[in-house]
Amino acid sequence: MGRWLRLYTKIHTYHYAVIGIVGIVATVIYTSPGGYFISIGPLQLDIFYLSLVSFGVLFALSATDKYDPEDYGISLSDSEK
Repeated sequence: MGRWLRLYTKIHTYHYAVIGIVGIVATVIYTSPGGYFISIGPLQLDIFYLSLVSFGVLFALSATDKYDPEDYGISLSDSEK
């Protein structure tokens, strides 16, 4: 059971990086710069760049995060250290 729990927690930890990559790829495939804008008062933002930056930040933060099994209450066996 411990092996499956470690696998699940690793997937849970790294799924944000996958969401970031998929979001960037989907943004590039399905949209183009200058297509849609959001206006907030005098500020006008392009959805393409806003989406790229958002998914890029999500990917960067999740890719630099470290998986620590002890955060999940899982102890490592000697073979995994």
